[in-house]
Amino acid sequence: MPEEQMREFKGLVFLDLDGTIEDSRLDMAGSANAVRKNLGLPERDIESMFPFVMKGMDYLYRQCIPEALENPDMLPGAKSSDEEIILQKLAEMYHQEYSARIVENTKCYPGMMETLENLAGSFTLGLYTNKPEGLSRLLLEKLGILKHFSLIYGGDTLPESKPSALPLDTGIKAMAQGTTLKPDQIKAKCFMIGDSAGDIQAAATAKVKSIWAAYGYYEEQPDANPDFVAQQPSDIPELISRALKL
Repeated sequence: MPEEQMREFKGLVFLDLDGTIEDSRLDMAGSANAVRKNLGLPERDIESMFPFVMKGMDYLYRQCIPEALENPDMLPGAKSSDEEIILQKLAEMYHQEYSARIVENTKCYPGMMETLENLAGSFTLGLYTNKPEGLSRLLLEKLGILKHFSLIYGGDTLPESKPSALPLDTGIKAMAQGTTLKPDQIKAKCFMIGDSAGDIQAAATAKVKSIWAAYGYYEEQPDANPDFVAQQPSDIPELISRALKL
């Protein structure tokens, strides 16, 4: 961050992706069905897979395509029963299908496009998601909002993902580099916005403020109490301004 920008630093805002910026469940579950079809397996009810696309990619593969783990011979080119290798092969197949339909049904939540424009006008924006970084960047690009994000941490960017605070801490340190700002000064103006318990836990561990996206995938507020609750995306700028007393 150049010195002149540092003097005007107002805050760092991290957002989760799935269930916070957009709803991608139809395209994610549809991609799992496409992999099942490619493997000669019957397709499953789309909505029955929704709970499985909300907890990380390995969980998705295990729950949506468990037959491949039980019988790896059905995977093309698979020569091992090692679970890590099987999951990697499933990931390759899934990424190919998902990339092809990543915005077939996925749209930003109502008001989110305007909210991101609003936030980007005053704050530095970061993304912290458990979705792989490559797919996350592709989705942001297809939605037309990649331009707003200065920092992007996917589930495979660093050795740890949610509920770890490592990506938040890494982003905060990156913001401090080349400036006279200390990480604690940035933390005082840092927020994590998300719909899951992992988002709120990561914020608590990093000692930054959290905003729970009550409009997202999870209907019940996480046990790890968030600092603020957004009932809709348009609430977010006001909550941040209130917290920073702007």
